[in-house]
Amino acid sequence: MARLRHHPDAAALNWVIASALVAMAPHTLELPVWLSFAVAGLLAWRYAGLHHGWYQPGRIVRYALTLFLAGAVFKEYGTLLGRDAGLAMLAGLIALKFIESRTIRDYLLVTFLLYLMIAGDFFYSQSLAHGGYMVIATLICTAALVRLNQDHARPPAISFRLAGTMLLKALPLMLIMYLLFPRLQGGLWGLPGDAYAGRTGLSDSMNPGSINQLSQNTEPAFRVEFEGAVPPNRDLYWRALIMWDTDGREWRAGKLLPLESEAPGKFGEPVNYTITLEPSNKPWLVALDRPSTVPKLAFARSGYLIQGRSLVKKRVRYDMQSQPQQRTGKVIEVIRQRSLALPDNTSDRVRQLAATWRQQYGNDRDVVQAALRHFNQNEFVYTLEPPLLGQNPVDQFLFETRRGFCEHYATSFATLMRAAGIPARIVVGYQGGEFNEGGDYMIVRQSDAHSWNEVWLENEGWVRVDPTGAIAPERIELGIDAIRRLSNQGLPLGSLSPELLEQAMRLGTLARAWRSSLMLWDNVNLQWYRWISDYSFERQEKFLNQLGVYAPTWLGMLAGLLGAVAVLTFGFAWAMRIRRKPKDPVLVVYNKFCRKLARAGLTRKPSEGANAFAERSADTMPALAAHIMGIANLYNELRYGEGSQDLLEKMRRLVKEFDLPNKGAA
Repeated sequence: MARLRHHPDAAALNWVIASALVAMAPHTLELPVWLSFAVAGLLAWRYAGLHHGWYQPGRIVRYALTLFLAGAVFKEYGTLLGRDAGLAMLAGLIALKFIESRTIRDYLLVTFLLYLMIAGDFFYSQSLAHGGYMVIATLICTAALVRLNQDHARPPAISFRLAGTMLLKALPLMLIMYLLFPRLQGGLWGLPGDAYAGRTGLSDSMNPGSINQLSQNTEPAFRVEFEGAVPPNRDLYWRALIMWDTDGREWRAGKLLPLESEAPGKFGEPVNYTITLEPSNKPWLVALDRPSTVPKLAFARSGYLIQGRSLVKKRVRYDMQSQPQQRTGKVIEVIRQRSLALPDNTSDRVRQLAATWRQQYGNDRDVVQAALRHFNQNEFVYTLEPPLLGQNPVDQFLFETRRGFCEHYATSFATLMRAAGIPARIVVGYQGGEFNEGGDYMIVRQSDAHSWNEVWLENEGWVRVDPTGAIAPERIELGIDAIRRLSNQGLPLGSLSPELLEQAMRLGTLARAWRSSLMLWDNVNLQWYRWISDYSFERQEKFLNQLGVYAPTWLGMLAGLLGAVAVLTFGFAWAMRIRRKPKDPVLVVYNKFCRKLARAGLTRKPSEGANAFAERSADTMPALAAHIMGIANLYNELRYGEGSQDLLEKMRRLVKEFDLPNKGAA
């Protein structure tokens, strides 16, 4: 009998160390730098001890390192619990476990802990690329388990093949668990509160240059699927926030105001669409101007804003309807006063310019048009690189630099309108988007962030005015990417002929191919989210309803899950049993004969041939010796001679007629 092996060989340990590196690699982006280096150092220390005989620390040193790890993690996070602190402790403890591990059992435990590290990485990202990497990491860890259980070294391909086979066999069970395991409210992974604390995006305050900082950020902010025709780019104004208050430099959303009324009647056709919003760690949702419905996960705010009932910490998907031409009702006095307020430090030059228009034009709409003409006819420039402004940015922009981004024009226009006695506010959100033809949806990126104005006009309500369009209509018609391309080519904005504009916007062959590949990848990721990552409690309930299970309880779902697992396990065992059954009809009949003898206490030994087994059985049961030897002779003839169907039928008949005495009889 072979001696049991308690200690793994060096090759098996290399597998486990490689698995640890693969499993922990993604966590280096989230763990403190010092901990990443500490984990790598401990793994290198164990490797050097294995291959070069380096000193390995004793129990006291290991205990001291464990206490130091706990203290350092607590100092870093203020706790030892939670996602970040918990995974940091787990990473450090796995590395320390490597130092003390000696037996196969120890390294099996390490490998199982690595599975937890792999699963924990999904708390940070559930993208398709990340999921693919995790599959590879799981395969490598499973191959390490296989290698630890092998008595001698084999080619890596054998370990990988066996690991892959094991994972494929587990796939049906995984699908059942995925579909039926009770979901928590809040999505698949139940991300904690700080999951997206570092996300960039819109803020509830705005300074000169704050939106411009997003112009280079091409990360998607949200995606939109329209029912029916997609509105033209110039109509795609996605509102998120309204800036009411200013101190002359900074604009802020400020405190909540009462909801505004709508004018009676409907204006224009509604637009129906579905938004998939990226996590922002902010409460506001975006909607096409102007929204006429509010999703369940949000509530309405003044100014046709939609605010979530909680921070957007994961992707959310919601259906919306908007009426772009809907008019508002009468303005509430508190809103009117809020939208006319100006700080005392508003410069005399700004007030005088607004007073001149007010004296020249008695109609508010004419004053609005005068301001737009002022921007258009006085050498104002729309630029992605505006100059820095001082403590009085509106005055400096209007009368000195005249170079700015959308927020420069929006803040200056709002100040001028308020100085002229016209209620005005700044709307912050996004404008435009890029259509993905392969997926039939629109991608709106952080670089599409935009600010514009709304003014109150008698008999019209709040009317959208975008002063950026007076300077750079290409920004509104074609999007921020067009502005970037035109600027890179040194072409002026607002004065290009259609022919020159079309030529400047034309992409080369490689650029088109690259754009198509990016769009394809984005579409694949969106489908991954729709069908995999977004399998929430609501979607699971809908799926079970389609199966005829209504209002499922946790207990009922667990019972159904256990039942499904039991059925799957039984089916797998039955399939394996059928697979093990011999297909040779001669062997099938002979095995039946052997089972009859086994019931009488005569079991065929693995190394025993048919003749030897027949002779031993005949000696034990002399009364049946002729019958036993007859069956054995037929078996040998059929297996090794020129057998025929008649002989097979004769053998089958003899086995069927073979009657045994009770066990132990002779």
